[in-house]
Amino acid sequence: MATISRRQSKKTGEVHYRVQIRLDGHPPQTRTFERKTDAKDWARAVEADLKARRHQGLPALERHTLAELVDRYVEEVLPGKPAVVALYGRHLAWWRKELGAIYLSDLSSDRIEGAYRQILREPGSTGRKRTPSTANRYLISLSACLAFGRKKLKWMSLNPASGVEREREPRGRVRFLSRPVDVEDSELERLLNACKASRNPDLYDLAVLGIWTGCREGELMALAKSQLRLTEGGFMLSAEDTKGKRERFVALVGPALEIVERRVKNPGEYLFEGLVRKNSTKIPAFPRRAWNTAVRTAGITNFKFHDLRHTHASYLAMAGGTERELMESLGHRTASMVNRYAHLAHEHKRAVATRFDATVGGWSRAGG
Repeated sequence: MATISRRQSKKTGEVHYRVQIRLDGHPPQTRTFERKTDAKDWARAVEADLKARRHQGLPALERHTLAELVDRYVEEVLPGKPAVVALYGRHLAWWRKELGAIYLSDLSSDRIEGAYRQILREPGSTGRKRTPSTANRYLISLSACLAFGRKKLKWMSLNPASGVEREREPRGRVRFLSRPVDVEDSELERLLNACKASRNPDLYDLAVLGIWTGCREGELMALAKSQLRLTEGGFMLSAEDTKGKRERFVALVGPALEIVERRVKNPGEYLFEGLVRKNSTKIPAFPRRAWNTAVRTAGITNFKFHDLRHTHASYLAMAGGTERELMESLGHRTASMVNRYAHLAHEHKRAVATRFDATVGGWSRAGG
């Protein structure tokens, strides 16, 4: 529908007419005229052209907007992906707002790339500019939604997101907690003590399981008691709950096993029955505020819950874990994802060699 606004310049007093046309399935169009008659004529012509071309040659199944597809995906698919439901939901809400009115037949790679560049330019929820890694996750979420529209609903013949070139991401960081065996007043001790002192009854148990199992935040929050295999000493993550879309057995030992054996006696479907998320899924929400408070109380900087996964892998590498063992523990398909921990294994081997040298080195030198 066309809207015509009369504008007058404060400096010159000149009057002009601004036309804005909004039509579902097309981006807004705006133009300014000196005469109102010209503005009306242009608006009528553009609206007629857009309406004539709207469904021209368009199969019935493709007469859907991106907003319709996002709504179907959020309703039908996301509830079955508890590990990413919050992340994908946030990303798709952004795409719906920016490109939701566009028909899928008009959703080109160029339009998606333009929006992708906008993600890189604008600040995120923290007020800071988004990183290439974050922007790529937005694109991955959209691509999954479009793949659903192409393969399941048959609303489109191609996935235009696949034609967008992603920005190169920096090499993944390795941030892990210092250990009592390495330093006094270690980060590991401070964090666990802060979590234990938290008012949230789940936080300490979540932190311990994060360190001892290397599971992601979403995997732990989606862990149902039906997935426990205590007779086998662990639990089974379903393919739907993991980022790699593969079923994975997670072993439980020490305090992690004690926590699970204690919590399984509590009522409820899930191991952690916290607050329900503010969306369509019933998966409990992670206690974000309590976690942030505990990290601050422990005096630890630049640390996220996901870094407990790095902590698990780093400790395993320093304990002499092999590449294959790290891959199996973290659920990675390729060795490239665990190469970041190789230097820790090398440092461990050098430390062992140093202890060996301290034991026999004096004798060998004296003998020479």
